[in-house]
Amino acid sequence: MTLPSEDRERLLLALRRVDPAGFRGQLRAVLAAHGELVGAALALRVREASLRAWLRDDPSIAAGLTLA
Repeated sequence: MTLPSEDRERLLLALRRVDPAGFRGQLRAVLAAHGELVGAALALRVREASLRAWLRDDPSIAAGLTLA
């Protein structure tokens, strides 16, 4: 669990380094729940541009999801 003041983007990047499958799973779950990038970015507390870059780097994260 993280404290609200922690930088979520930094924490997700650390997770990406140590547990790529966990990183993909977290992003995919939030994307599936929200169905669109803006809401998912808000829920993850990251910049939309960062989320778009992560999806561009690893399209498998959103594979099979319909995003608005």
